[in-house]
Amino acid sequence: MISKYNEFLLEKKFQSILDDIYKIVESEGRWIDDNTIEWIIEPTPTEEVKNPSLVDKTIKKIKELISNLPKEKIKEYFIKLLNKLKPLPEKIRKFLIVHYTSAFLTVVTLGYLVSPNTEAPSSDGISKTSMVKTEQLDKDIKDEVIQLNKKESTKASFEKAQGLVKLAEAGYSDDRGDNGNYIDVPGGRRFIGTNHGISAPILDNYFKSQGVDRLLTKDDMINLSYETALKIYRADYWDAQHLSDLSDQNVANVIYDGCVNQGVDAMRTVLRNALEENGVEISDNDVIFSKEVLTKANGVNQVKLFNSIKKYREQRYKESDTFKRHGEGWLNRLDNISYTPQETSSDRVWDI
Repeated sequence: MISKYNEFLLEKKFQSILDDIYKIVESEGRWIDDNTIEWIIEPTPTEEVKNPSLVDKTIKKIKELISNLPKEKIKEYFIKLLNKLKPLPEKIRKFLIVHYTSAFLTVVTLGYLVSPNTEAPSSDGISKTSMVKTEQLDKDIKDEVIQLNKKESTKASFEKAQGLVKLAEAGYSDDRGDNGNYIDVPGGRRFIGTNHGISAPILDNYFKSQGVDRLLTKDDMINLSYETALKIYRADYWDAQHLSDLSDQNVANVIYDGCVNQGVDAMRTVLRNALEENGVEISDNDVIFSKEVLTKANGVNQVKLFNSIKKYREQRYKESDTFKRHGEGWLNRLDNISYTPQETSSDRVWDI
């Protein structure tokens, strides 16, 4: 039973979430009333969400709002929130639907959220036949929620792949026998180390891209935050290789881990060999981590492709000059990446 005071607090939190939505799109227009926004500048098809950090903040607020609420109340706020998104431009609306729905899916199923609402009994305690009209999820929004979640379910997730890498790449490493712990400087090399799995050359390049005009130091590596490491991982190892275009999470995991641990160049060769072993013709002009090649990768037997990638990764390890020093750890890391059958959108029963 939720008291009137608690209802008031919940509504206040919900209004704060709506205010955040306004801030996300405020550079485009203004709300005229509860259901309409007037756009001052017509968004272009390539337009991105202006404030992704605010989106993350809003997702956190949503999770706090629905924590410890009964299912029917969670659904009520889901419907109210997503109906508010309908007036937004298509690109921004779809972006927010995917991200906001993910917050609700941590506690209830999609089938429950999009199922029709039944009218609630009157709370007057007098008439059993009197019913309270409940808000329904807009049909167009419902269709978008279902289609977007089906689409997302067929894309590999950076967060899942990074979860595996984080287990293998924890903490600062001062291994002076690892070439990845050094940067080239005038007259020789400087020892920097590795932190969160980010090698010295990669952090050096990141500093330069941020306009830092000095040599990288060991203290810079020691003080590297995990948040900064995540930015580098996502930009340099995941997005740059278009790994979200892979449909099988297992294949994405073993490729991403290889890019981090063995290098992107090495994984280009590994993936080329694995694809050719599985009957995919690759020309000299093909860009291995292009969307076109990764689409071809999605079309072959994923278990066989996964095993081929592991085989060629192992070969690369054994060909390394420092295999005797690091080989056991490398192979253990590779062995820990196993193929787990995944649910696909065609397998899933959409309970609506």
